[in-house]
Amino acid sequence: MWHDLTIKLKISKWRPELVGLVLVSFFTRFWNLFSPNSVVFDEVYFKMFAAHYLDHRYYFDIHPPLAKLMLALQGTLFGMNANTMLNTTAVQLRIMPALAGALLAPVVWGILRRLRVNRWIAFLGASAVLLDTALLVESKFILMDSTLMLFGMAGVYFYLVARDTHTTKRLFFLTLAVLSAGAAASIKWTGLTSIALIALIWLYDARALDWTNRVKQALVIILVPTLVYVGSFWLHFALLPKSGDGDAFMSSKFQQTLQGGPIYDANTKMGFWSKFFELNNEMYQANRTLTATHPYGSKWYTWPLDIRPVYYWQGPTLKDGAQGNIYLLGNPMIWWGVLVTIALGVFYAYKRRVKFAKGRSHVLLAIIAAYLMNYLPFIPVPRVMFIYHYFFAFVYSIIFAAVLWDSLIRDEETRLSQRTQKIFFGVVAAVMLIGFAYFMPLAYGLPLSPAGLQSHVWLTTWR
Repeated sequence: MWHDLTIKLKISKWRPELVGLVLVSFFTRFWNLFSPNSVVFDEVYFKMFAAHYLDHRYYFDIHPPLAKLMLALQGTLFGMNANTMLNTTAVQLRIMPALAGALLAPVVWGILRRLRVNRWIAFLGASAVLLDTALLVESKFILMDSTLMLFGMAGVYFYLVARDTHTTKRLFFLTLAVLSAGAAASIKWTGLTSIALIALIWLYDARALDWTNRVKQALVIILVPTLVYVGSFWLHFALLPKSGDGDAFMSSKFQQTLQGGPIYDANTKMGFWSKFFELNNEMYQANRTLTATHPYGSKWYTWPLDIRPVYYWQGPTLKDGAQGNIYLLGNPMIWWGVLVTIALGVFYAYKRRVKFAKGRSHVLLAIIAAYLMNYLPFIPVPRVMFIYHYFFAFVYSIIFAAVLWDSLIRDEETRLSQRTQKIFFGVVAAVMLIGFAYFMPLAYGLPLSPAGLQSHVWLTTWR
């Protein structure tokens, strides 16, 4: 059963690997955070959106508002105003995405431990998240995906805690789970997959519940994310009563409610729900009909192979000809290594006719489901997409590889010797670390000579 594969973690136990993960995560995400002191990629949009919550001018974005609201709150706490955000690089706003990025690896470690994965394989899995240069780059700028990832994966972690809790606290952790997952969905609609995964596992678990607890938990799973999502739009409308550059996306009646606009009419009334449904429909239509192209856009089938990165920033050319560049490029030692590790694990299991325990089979199937629901929906999407759309699926591929190899190492028929395990752990850790060190200049924008830059471009599609 699933419950056979969950554990109660004893907080009192010393876990040096977790402490190390946290410290290194914060160091890598916050080191050189305010460099470059210039706008990078889509930072120009998100700092502008956050600024409009302070000058109250209406804007339009194709994504839900929660992350932008959080950026505005952070800016306010740091004493920033709309003018500061709009007319400076506003690099202080990078703190929130960096914090989210720093917490992601420890959360993945927690998920793996809750799935009863060996401490050191859990450490390797979390280290893969920590040492991936694409996840690092995305967390260093005023962008949404690191916050999206943290909330989504935290939702899964808290649900696993809830499953392992057989007291009144279970409802508390379930609430935390769907609160986090609801926050992810309120940042981007792709965050809905975290709610879907929690609901899928809950339907399996609910068979053992009495009707009272089924109804109670079902209401929590439905209502809490809904309140978070709707609440974020309530704040959005409350903070944007004035006419702005987003007016044209909305109906004439909506525009008549925006103060200072060319067709503003103080007598026009439009209720919250009318605004809510109109904006969500406009977001859907904009996502569906977006025709913009981008030289660093990529197709869904290229993502797992790390074929097409996104060029984020180009620094000035120095006197010696060196130049800093930032690419949203995954650490190939990890992206390709995960695929190889899974392929070898599946081949090894097939060759040895490994029969996984029933509970472990269910876990592996659930992770596959999580991967597919975060990958397959992108196939029919016609709009331009980027490699960061694969991030959720990428993290689930790491989790799958870790659980698969933990199962093989533990299996009575295929159990590896302690010496072999140590060699395995050491080789995997060294390969990931070498890849991170080698590609670090492209993550932090450190100057490289033209020849040095060329030596980092292993595929022609990376340019």
